[in-house]
Amino acid sequence: MKTTTLWRPTGPVELDLVRESGWREWPPRLPEQPIFYPVLNEDYAIKIARDWNVRYDGAGFVTRFEVETDFVGLTRV
Repeated sequence: MKTTTLWRPTGPVELDLVRESGWREWPPRLPEQPIFYPVLNEDYAIKIARDWNVRYDGAGFVTRFEVETDFVGLTRV
């Protein structure tokens, strides 16, 4: 099975909810974040976490996870 690595910038509240799930799932979207937006590039995720999460939440984190490539509809070259 082929997988694709995704990165997700997140703030401390959302990260706590992921931790509470045993690192198994993302929580339902928060009212202030209606869209789940993982990215394909770690550097971009770091920039988002630094520029947005730190500014608005006081801290920013980047998570990394694997999903089945077929599930996300990406073609690996």
